[in-house]
Amino acid sequence: MSRPGPSGRAAPVVATVAVVVAVVMAGCADPAPPALGPTLPAAAALPAAATTTTTPPPTTPAQPPPRLRVLLSDDDGYDAGGIRAVRAALTRAGHEVVEVAPEDNRSGAGADTSGEDDLQGTDDPGVRTVAGTPADAVLAGLSALRAAGTPPDLVVSGTNLGRNTGGGITESGTVGAAVTAAHAGVPAIAVSTDRARDEADCGPTAAFVARLVGTLATTRPPLPSGLVLNVNHPRSRASGIAWLPTAAIRLDGDRMHLDGDSDGSDGGLGRGRATLAELHVDGSTPAPIRDRLAGLAP
Repeated sequence: MSRPGPSGRAAPVVATVAVVVAVVMAGCADPAPPALGPTLPAAAALPAAATTTTTPPPTTPAQPPPRLRVLLSDDDGYDAGGIRAVRAALTRAGHEVVEVAPEDNRSGAGADTSGEDDLQGTDDPGVRTVAGTPADAVLAGLSALRAAGTPPDLVVSGTNLGRNTGGGITESGTVGAAVTAAHAGVPAIAVSTDRARDEADCGPTAAFVARLVGTLATTRPPLPSGLVLNVNHPRSRASGIAWLPTAAIRLDGDRMHLDGDSDGSDGGLGRGRATLAELHVDGSTPAPIRDRLAGLAP
């Protein structure tokens, strides 16, 4: 073995040995593990949380409840507490209300007409009066609205200050106005509040009328042709609803005639129940509406 000279000729040998050792060590190392599947491309990676966006599902705009054009009248006068309460409730519910009523109290007029049907204005642009009867008021209102191309969908008469049940309804101006409307081809509701004296007594009745009209508004026409719905409501919130027997009511000139049995029962009105009765006008036989109103809350 020779000793390295001063020129360092032994260095190549050391380098050669290092290379050999590296090769041997590489051959002894564990092989790389096999791939478990294809590698996802970078574009498929999930976005960072801060950039995640969610598209909300499409929503269907809420449909407004159906509304009616209502001709409102009564027999207690245009400024009576009952008609004021009903007008306010129907207006709050979104219905278009036009009031045409007698200028003063014409209770007991039945379906009488006097010919005094000229419309007079009031301080309220939505209220007109006539010097005549409730029937005059309804006929004048129907004529004016039809002439304007805006006929009403429904006539509401009341609410009357006091009940209208039994055979005595033929003398009621509240019922007479509704029968006059039905005779003229427009469905109608007559409304009365038992033992009411002023507007404060009529609030629960007015709220009930608004719910009733809202339920009827889902169909056109809201009531079958030739039908008057006679509603009587207690001063307080009703404890329930009772249906009185269906009756036929005829308009002979200005006189109303009630055909059918009347046992004098008030259907529980005096005990706090609201009562409804279908009145068939002029021999009509309209389809009953009890099923449509089965879910009406008192």
